[in-house]
Amino acid sequence: MGNRISLWVGPVIVGVYAAVMVMTIAVWDPEAAVPGLRYQQIVAGLGEAGVDIFGSVVNLIVWGFVGLVLALVLSILGLTGRVGLVPVIMGHLLVIAGGAPVYFFGSFSLGIDVADTFAVSGGVHVPTGDALYAVSGVALVVLAVVGIRRAANRQPALV
Repeated sequence: MGNRISLWVGPVIVGVYAAVMVMTIAVWDPEAAVPGLRYQQIVAGLGEAGVDIFGSVVNLIVWGFVGLVLALVLSILGLTGRVGLVPVIMGHLLVIAGGAPVYFFGSFSLGIDVADTFAVSGGVHVPTGDALYAVSGVALVVLAVVGIRRAANRQPALV
């Protein structure tokens, strides 16, 4: 029973990561970058500047959904017994680690649009961006440590 529950932890984490990523890029960071305006005013200003905010947000949601689907497929493969628990967890960690480049590239275009439209500085303006990078970094470190340990356990000692 414990393994069955642990197979769903990955998709939950990926889902939360994706939701935070979308909210950070589409809402929280623009609000923090332009503190004198309400979100509706920021969206209106971007629209007047010719920015397709709806298309940008849909793209972010699609990328988040792709990560979630990958995590769900891994969990289903684990539940059916086609894949063991460790490879499923490693796959989940890989999806989470892959969130960092998705976040970076996903935030780049809209961040530039906000900066150009409102003459503000670019970059990350909210702590959730750093938190996303940290979560991805931890996942990558765990992947590396587990991978190295598994490889070391399979190699004969050099004596």
